[in-house]
Amino acid sequence: MRLNVFVKGKLVAHLYRQADDYALRYTADATADDFVSLTMPVREEAWVWPRDLHPFFRQNLPEGFLLQVIREEFGPYLDGTDLSLLAVIGGSGIGRVTVTPEGGAPGGELEPLDLKSLLHEDITTGHFAELVRYYARAAISGAVPKFLAPERPATQPPVGKQTLRTSRHIIKGSDEQTPYLGFNEHYSMQVLARLGVARVARTTMSDDGRVLVVDRFDVDEMGKPAFGVEDACGLLGLPPHEKYRPSTEQVLNATKPYIAAANWRREAEQLGWLLITNYVVRNADCHAKNIALLYSDIDDVLYTPAYDIVTTEAYPRFANNPPGLSIDGRKTWAPGRTLERFFNTRLGIAPKRYREMVEALCDAAVSTGKDIAEAAKNETRWHWIAKQMLHAWNEGMASLRSAKPQVALRALTPVIEAAGFSDAETAGKSREVIGRSELLANPGKEH
Repeated sequence: MRLNVFVKGKLVAHLYRQADDYALRYTADATADDFVSLTMPVREEAWVWPRDLHPFFRQNLPEGFLLQVIREEFGPYLDGTDLSLLAVIGGSGIGRVTVTPEGGAPGGELEPLDLKSLLHEDITTGHFAELVRYYARAAISGAVPKFLAPERPATQPPVGKQTLRTSRHIIKGSDEQTPYLGFNEHYSMQVLARLGVARVARTTMSDDGRVLVVDRFDVDEMGKPAFGVEDACGLLGLPPHEKYRPSTEQVLNATKPYIAAANWRREAEQLGWLLITNYVVRNADCHAKNIALLYSDIDDVLYTPAYDIVTTEAYPRFANNPPGLSIDGRKTWAPGRTLERFFNTRLGIAPKRYREMVEALCDAAVSTGKDIAEAAKNETRWHWIAKQMLHAWNEGMASLRSAKPQVALRALTPVIEAAGFSDAETAGKSREVIGRSELLANPGKEH
């Protein structure tokens, strides 16, 4: 099997098996700007990766529930290799690179999605699973149910006018193991977004709090994929299931070399804001695939807007999980001076500035926490997830502010008490990893 590889619609390379390896060979007319990956610039010699697809192509392969659906729907087109999986879903992925079989891709054209209906009607787990199944041909990674879909225009265009139907959004849903995940992620993202100090992906929550619509940042104003996206896991040459293996230092070493020196100070803070936010909201699922680079060309490489920020500790079965990335060889929610030293020595952010960033995020967490409490007051079904999130944030702020957190550092305590929230439900001794839910994937498989 040979696949055609396109960059912004231009055929630039071919991808194929070569004995037990995989090879990417650029076409004779490919220019330096037509590079598929930052790690694979245009050259005459083929780029060969042993035994598996090149990490760049694996970064967006589906996982969990979505992978299960694709196997059910497109089984006849799959031969057990990632190459055949990429042939099915590679035409509608994230970023400026698309992949199609030389003989054409299976499946018909998708109907546009009615976002208004999705946001304003109650969407059950079963209904969302049906949507995932229908829009399954999308090269998007992750184990939580989500998909890409074109948006249905608000009004019908004039007769004879050609319309551009492209994927502008990532749609994410909840399940019984992670109830109201849309509510959780939307407000967790708002902690950083409300400060206006860093780029953050724009989110819209459905009325029932189960679904989250995330605006894609890899498309232009017309909704056409125009920017390259590469996560740190792929840049490190690791397969997706090893996304928790790297340290924060390794992630930095893999991404920093591609960022121009003139932009580094700004981008160091962009990364710094993301790291601190995950400690404040207790997001254990910030791994090497959730830190990525965005670029229009080789001279314009930046960190992507922050995305996938979720309070994982809100869910008891995941509450004992440590941070996804280690710092100085440790994974702990009480980093002490370790995190501050990383900011100072690795990011070039002075201790005073680090402390200012921590306090700014804690203030934002309190403001957002008040919004959450008010939302739960008006909608009782959000009461439980709101309570769980606020307790997690309270602990996150206190642990980040001091190695020995005191009651005075738990700034959300008055909000929690005023809302009448009870103590948080805590986890047992067993620990599970996000993405290991029976609904999402086979329980014995890593993600």
